[in-house]
Amino acid sequence: MSKLAVVLLSDMKESVKVEMAMRFALVAQQEKLLDDLRFYFFGPGVRVPGQILESGSELEKVLQQLLNSGMTTVACVYNARQMGEAEHLQKAEIEARAIGPELTRLVADGYQVMTF
Repeated sequence: MSKLAVVLLSDMKESVKVEMAMRFALVAQQEKLLDDLRFYFFGPGVRVPGQILESGSELEKVLQQLLNSGMTTVACVYNARQMGEAEHLQKAEIEARAIGPELTRLVADGYQVMTF
């Protein structure tokens, strides 16, 4: 069983990493080779949805594709609160919850973790 968690730790200061993370996750989802694929906004990565939506970035389309793909997509609620991003996540309709323990469980359950 192949399972992958993509964790975005970068914000738009490293836009290439942001784009690579989202595009990679979309390609992986389209290929349908993995039994489970999840995408996490963690640490500075929780800023990305707000940064994209406020800037009118060309990555807005990619973000919407990611959110509409059916892939589990979650942001860390604690990071979002700390960085003042909770409202942006709500606007983008991204679920926010405590993901630190969840990531630990995923590793214990055999998921590979890929960070950007």
